[in-house]
Amino acid sequence: ALFEKTIPTGKKFGTITVLLDGFSFEVTTYRVDQEYKNHRQPSQVFFSKDLREDLIRRDFTINAMAMDIDGVLIDLFGGQEDIKEKRIKAIQDPYQRFKEDALRILRAIRFAGKLNFNIEEDTMKAMRDDVYLLKKLARERISKEFKLILSQEYVGKSYLLMNDIQLFKVFDDLGQAIVKLNNKTENYSLEEFFALAIYPTGVLNDRQWRLSKKEKSNIESIVYLMELLYKHRINPMVAYHYQENHILSADKLLSHFYDYQSQKDKIINLYKHLLISNYQDLDITGQAISNLVNDKSNTGRIIEKLIEEVLLAKIENKKEKLLRRAKELAEEINEL
Repeated sequence: ALFEKTIPTGKKFGTITVLLDGFSFEVTTYRVDQEYKNHRQPSQVFFSKDLREDLIRRDFTINAMAMDIDGVLIDLFGGQEDIKEKRIKAIQDPYQRFKEDALRILRAIRFAGKLNFNIEEDTMKAMRDDVYLLKKLARERISKEFKLILSQEYVGKSYLLMNDIQLFKVFDDLGQAIVKLNNKTENYSLEEFFALAIYPTGVLNDRQWRLSKKEKSNIESIVYLMELLYKHRINPMVAYHYQENHILSADKLLSHFYDYQSQKDKIINLYKHLLISNYQDLDITGQAISNLVNDKSNTGRIIEKLIEEVLLAKIENKKEKLLRRAKELAEEINEL
């Protein structure tokens, strides 16, 4: 065999992983794609001995270069020139490239945001004309690409492109976020992006977007906190029950909707000086409280009340004071 240690990671598609000197390398034979199905995947892949056939199946000229064993660069489609001109250009017919794989439209936007490149005129026109093809793709794949787009260094360029091709008409449930990010330059997480899209209604089709339970919960928390921050002052109780990064996300997003003065410094300071961060920080045990009530299920009510009073500095987090207050609360509950 040519390589001693390999892993057949994608043998069906001609790809293996070569393990050499502590590193792993993906090695793939030249391939030729048959007709694409669902605007995403080829119906069949055939192996080839022709490098040109392999390179022509790729998306953009900057991704269609190769180097031989002697270090000679093979550039059949002008990739070097496009890199020099900071240009993203589809290989040959852009309409054909996007009909083969519609996700390439979002990849072009991602590369523009990553490299600070412009998109070549014909490629851009095809993106505008074929943007509707993205509707045919699984939303899960779209959300993964959005996540990558949002993390790029020159994301402001990506926001402009998303609006240029009118992506908001394809994904109307994300339209609000796409439009509001036009001319912005700040990075956002995928969860912040969805929160921006659904505020203030909070209605999210998480099944369609294949979001995890955690992602859905985080998005809903951010939306709730946006409303809370806008209508009320931040306080220790809110900080205790919600993650700091979610409150900071809510604070960051509010400026897209209102003439809102950020509370970022106040939020950070609040968490820094939070008297307790969980119930175990109370200087009293749950068992000690449980012993005070007739109905043990009321133990949690007393703990919550003690947490609130400690956080709001109504009582010191000292064992004797907490026990005295717990007895008072227990007596009130036992009389009910």
